[in-house]
Amino acid sequence: MARGWFGKTVRDFSAAVVQRHRAGSRGLVIVALSVLALVATTLPAQAQNVQVEGLKPEVNDFVMRMSREHGFDAVELGRLFGQLEANQTIIRAFNAPATARPWSYFRKLYVTSSRVEGGVEFWDEHSEVLERASNFYGVPEEIIVSIIGVETIYGQYTGKFRIVDALYTLGFEVPRRSQFFQGQFEHFLLLTRENGLDAGSVTGSFAGAMGIPQFMPSSYRQYAVDFDGDGRVDLLNSVADAVGSVANYLSRFGWEEGEQIVLPAKVSTNETEKLERLGTKPSLTVAQLRSRGVEADGNVADDVDAGFFSLEAEQGPLYFVSLKNFYVITRYNRSNNYAMAVYQLAQEIARQRVEQMGTMARVEGD
Repeated sequence: MARGWFGKTVRDFSAAVVQRHRAGSRGLVIVALSVLALVATTLPAQAQNVQVEGLKPEVNDFVMRMSREHGFDAVELGRLFGQLEANQTIIRAFNAPATARPWSYFRKLYVTSSRVEGGVEFWDEHSEVLERASNFYGVPEEIIVSIIGVETIYGQYTGKFRIVDALYTLGFEVPRRSQFFQGQFEHFLLLTRENGLDAGSVTGSFAGAMGIPQFMPSSYRQYAVDFDGDGRVDLLNSVADAVGSVANYLSRFGWEEGEQIVLPAKVSTNETEKLERLGTKPSLTVAQLRSRGVEADGNVADDVDAGFFSLEAEQGPLYFVSLKNFYVITRYNRSNNYAMAVYQLAQEIARQRVEQMGTMARVEGD
């Protein structure tokens, strides 16, 4: 709207110049000064370098940058920020995430019989779109289902925190990773404007993730897809868009179709901590890991690139060799606990669905 208003002003000024041309230079100068004075006094709020009362300096700087770089109304945005304050519940959750707990604890939260049964039901209900996404992106249906199951219990619980509260708190009230969350706030404001959403009404996780697959705002803008073909990308309500977006996300990060994900490992070395510091990203071959005392328990070629990690179980550490696809899952959430939960839940969902389909086939054959 601001651009349209300014264009009209320029057109009016041009017309005035033409009308005054024969009145001489003095008339032209008067017209020019008059129009410029009008522009200066009536510029839209987003073009004005204003200090919004009551905002912290860094918040005001953010508001002015959003105004300057993206054309947001500074006064309107300032009003939004003026209503925000640190949320202590969000801070507590951020400082003690479930992913930081031992694997033995984390697994009991996410690899459960109810999530397995819910995954089978979700797969049955949305089998067509899951098959289509798997065929198009090369990602197994059970992995897509499992991620949605871990994230939101198949869309049943997408988060109770307002995204503006989460991103304000973590971006401006908590020093750790503040730049990241300020960047996410920028993406969120752009996302809501692009999709016609009310920024103050969208809810999600304590960290600012939203929708059925819990995408962060930057991921929503970059990787979400319109998989139901209705002309808009809607991760808040469309299961098809959520399914397609999860598959697209994993594909874009390099998912290798038909390849293994992770293997148990046998360890005969005292340097496991040193190897773990290399991370789950494949950086050594299976043969090189073996030469360092880590043997993959499974059928995998020696020249395959792999990583190494451990999980904290009740009986002691469990060791694993991570392959490319496991690392890709950690791009969704950078926690080995998370990625292993997705993998194991996916296995259980696929196993139970096959069993149920076999049972149905036997019943129908009787």
